[in-house]
Amino acid sequence: MKHTITVPSLILASVIAMALPTTAQPMEKQSSGTGTACTAATPKEQIALNAAKNEARQMAEVTNGGLNFYRAERAMHGAVVESPCEMIGPNSWRFTIRGGEPSAVALEEEYTILSVVTVTGLGRDRNVTIDYNGPIEEYTP
Repeated sequence: MKHTITVPSLILASVIAMALPTTAQPMEKQSSGTGTACTAATPKEQIALNAAKNEARQMAEVTNGGLNFYRAERAMHGAVVESPCEMIGPNSWRFTIRGGEPSAVALEEEYTILSVVTVTGLGRDRNVTIDYNGPIEEYTP
């Protein structure tokens, strides 16, 4: 008697996709590259850092007129370790966020606005401050 083992096509497709080489985007395309990357050693720290990233992005969105007029770079929507973040102290992070007109950001990764946002504290004691918001070419750290 002959036995046939079938592998569901979804699993097979996943294995094939993992084996194929990928073309990675250059890092400067994905983030603003501010220096010391933000990291989190514990799940609690990861949650705090991810919340800080989301609050920084939301502050940039509100400051620049909302989602109809502004979109932050892709790195601000993904994993926090890939975001343009710098640790400036315990529970204190600075995000340097590039953004611009939504279709230009989505289709061409064309950025015109730079927002530097500092997030300090945890939970309800968190403070979110815009340090700079304006044209990229005019920013001097």
